[in-house]
Amino acid sequence: MQYQRSLGPLQGMAMTVTTFVGTGLMILPAMSVAQAGSFAFYAWLITALIIVPVAFVFAFLGARFPSAGGASHYIGKVLGQKAERAVGWLFLSILLVGPAVAIKVAAAYLAVLLNLSEQSIFLLSIVTLLGMLLFSIAGMKNSANFQSIVVVCLIVTVVVLFLLSGAPMSSNIIAQPSSWPELGSMLLATGTIFWCFLGIEVMAHMGAEFKNPNRDFPIALLGGIVIVVLLYLATVLMIAEHKVFGDEFINSQSLALLVGTLLGEQAQRWFAVGAYIIAFSNVGAYILGFARMVQSMAQQRALPQYFAMLSKQGTPIRAVSFVGGVCLMSLLYIELFGTQMEWLIEMTNGAFLLIYLLTCLTAIKTLNDSLRWVAVLASISCLIMVMFIGQNMLFASIAFALALAWEHLKSHKHPIAEEKIHVQ
Repeated sequence: MQYQRSLGPLQGMAMTVTTFVGTGLMILPAMSVAQAGSFAFYAWLITALIIVPVAFVFAFLGARFPSAGGASHYIGKVLGQKAERAVGWLFLSILLVGPAVAIKVAAAYLAVLLNLSEQSIFLLSIVTLLGMLLFSIAGMKNSANFQSIVVVCLIVTVVVLFLLSGAPMSSNIIAQPSSWPELGSMLLATGTIFWCFLGIEVMAHMGAEFKNPNRDFPIALLGGIVIVVLLYLATVLMIAEHKVFGDEFINSQSLALLVGTLLGEQAQRWFAVGAYIIAFSNVGAYILGFARMVQSMAQQRALPQYFAMLSKQGTPIRAVSFVGGVCLMSLLYIELFGTQMEWLIEMTNGAFLLIYLLTCLTAIKTLNDSLRWVAVLASISCLIMVMFIGQNMLFASIAFALALAWEHLKSHKHPIAEEKIHVQ
C-alpha cells in the first residue's frame, strides 16, 4: 500500500497536538499539582524530555516500515509471532483500566453542566457509557474532523484563560525540589503525567505521509510536542495559582472550575458542554478502536468467532457490546471498591510503557546504524519511566506474561494451525 504524501510541517504539528490534547488536559494538570505541588512544573518538563526520543523511534519506524499493525508488528518482526500476539492481548487488557478513567472525567463535566454532586458520578458514568456505545454502533464518519475542531476550541480556551489570569509565574507555584522527599514527590507525578502522551504510537502511521519526511517530520514532531507541553504547563500554572485542585472529584472538574473562577458560572456551564463533548468523542473513538481489535482477534480465532460478525453498515456490533460489557464491569468494580483514578491511570500507563519499551528495544535491531543511538536513548528513557511508575507496572507485566504463556500453550496444542497462519 502506498501512503499519500500530503503532509507538511504545519499539518504534522496540528496532528501531533490533536493526538495529545484531549481528556488529559481536563484532569492531569490538577492531578499533578495535587501530587507534586509547586514541583509539578518541573515534573512536566522531565516527562516531556523522556518522551521525545520514544516519539522519534516510532517516527523512524513508521517512515521506514509503514504498517497498520503498529507497535505489535515491529515487536513481531524481531521477537516473533507469539510476542506480536501477546502485545495484542496486552493492548486489549488496557480495556480493563483505561476507558473508565475518561468515562468518569466525562461524567464529572456532565455533573458540572447539570449542577449535580459527586454522588451522581456513577450514574452519569453509566449513562455516558451507553451513549458512547450507541455512538460507536451508529458509526463515526467525520468524527475525526469534528473532534479536531472541538480540540482546537479547547486550545484557544486555554490560551485565553492564560492571558486573562495574568500569566502566573510566581515562586510559590514554581519551585525546584531541594530534598529527596521533594524530589520523590516530583518524580511520582511523572508516572501520572505520562498519560498525556499515550497514543504516541500513532506517530508510526504519520511518517510515510509527509512530502519530505526527513526534513518535515522532525519539525512537526518536535514543534507539536513543544506546543502540547506549553499548553499543559500553562494549565498547571493557572490551576496552582487559583487552587482548583484537591480530591479526585475536584481534579476531574478542574478546568471547568478554573473557567468559573475567571469568567463566571455561566461560562463554566458552557465550557462543561465542550469538555463533555471532547471526552465523549475521545472515548467513543477508543471504544470503536477496541471493538475493531476484538473483531480482528475473533477473525484470527484468538477470540470466539461470534465477535467477528459485522453489521450491514460494517460496524462490529457484537465486539462493541463486548467492549461495553468490560467497561461496565470496570465501572462497577471502581464504584464497589473505591478504586482511585490515579491508580487506574498509572496501570494504563504501565501497559503502554511496556509496549513502548519493547518497541524501542526491538528498534535497536531494526533501525540502521545512524539511528540506533536514538533507539538506545529511548529504551533508557522507558526504563527510567518504569522506575517512576513502580509497582503499578505489575498489571502490565502479569498481563503480558499470561498472554505469552497462553500463546505458547496454544501453539503446542495446534501446531499445524499455527504453521498455516504463519505461512499466510
